[in-house]
Amino acid sequence: MRRVIVSLGAAVVLAVTAACGGGQAADSAGPSGEPLRILLLAPISAPALANNATTEINAAKAAVEVINKNGGVLGRPIELDVQDEANSPTTAVTKLNTALSGDAKPSVLVQTDASPITSAVLPLSNQNKIVALNFAQTADSGNPAKYPYSFDLAASTASIGAAFCAQMQSMNVKSFAIIRNDTPFANAETDEVTKQCQAAGLTLTGAEKFATSTLDVTPQLSALQATNPEVLVFFAYGAPSGYVLQGVNRLGWNVPLLGDGAVIASPVVTSPPPAGMLDTEFEANLKAMAYASTVYKADQPQPVTDLISGMKAAGGIPAPLTVAYAYDAVVLAAAGAEAAGTTTDGAKIAAAIEALPPGGPKTAIFSSYTFSPTSHSANPDPTEFAFIKPTKLVDGQFGNPSAS
Repeated sequence: MRRVIVSLGAAVVLAVTAACGGGQAADSAGPSGEPLRILLLAPISAPALANNATTEINAAKAAVEVINKNGGVLGRPIELDVQDEANSPTTAVTKLNTALSGDAKPSVLVQTDASPITSAVLPLSNQNKIVALNFAQTADSGNPAKYPYSFDLAASTASIGAAFCAQMQSMNVKSFAIIRNDTPFANAETDEVTKQCQAAGLTLTGAEKFATSTLDVTPQLSALQATNPEVLVFFAYGAPSGYVLQGVNRLGWNVPLLGDGAVIASPVVTSPPPAGMLDTEFEANLKAMAYASTVYKADQPQPVTDLISGMKAAGGIPAPLTVAYAYDAVVLAAAGAEAAGTTTDGAKIAAAIEALPPGGPKTAIFSSYTFSPTSHSANPDPTEFAFIKPTKLVDGQFGNPSAS
């Protein structure tokens, strides 16, 4: 196992403590001085996702160092254990089971990979009553009735649906088609966008899906081209994003493309040739959903400034901040533990996270997380979204003038 205990500094822990009313008296359920143990699973050895994994790890380290330097949680340090799950559901479950059966059982799991990994680890984390903070959702991961200790960090499918409908209405289009990678999250996105946009008066002309192992999606795209949509929406992560862009180009299909946050988080989209397609004809018609925190501003919110400086100190930011949810995960976990008065009781920490006031903990990727007894989805405000053309990244952000 690789265990990382770090200490840096900033004002996040002060804001966390204030937001939680300073926390309760320390719970006697855990030994005195027991750290808040966080297990982070990342696809470190998966070549296509290595930069994303590094970005998530450095984001978590930045938050850990901020909080530890300012006194930790209930006067105890956060202990971060980083494990490579190699983009394999089986490996992820094995690594989690090993951690849970060891002498230093984590109270919190941060899962930084795609939705198949979330689906694989949630039953085990739920059985052991530890907090699970998820990079990618499944149909049930934000449902506290099924997974009371699970919280989604990425935007809920309802929030994504609303954002896509608003974007298409701003483009004055009336019809759209959807192609997506066949994953739980992409399928949930498809259902939500279809439902909301049809209710708003738009027409879905067709929908297609393809397996993660599919290398050529031209047949599915050709079927959608025949339906003549005004916009093609696509949901994919990693290499499959590139397969969609290649297929559209191969067909000579001149259609506006709208991708989700997974698309703009894909290295093939944000990297220049030969590794990627940035600034090529493949992306000429592409806009993808980003978060306001990932688009450069001259006057950044303080949590974003803290995130960027902490990540640079931890080793760099090789991927978009779109995938840096681990910073917010650590801040939320620390705030929950502080409010619950325990670093070891995952169930109490989860209950405290659910009750945190929106905008209380000073998170960076989203300025506010709204959890409730009926929903553990992130549910960010519509102002947290932007549809942008991919650009060269500077400090994990798009649109920085120094990139040109």
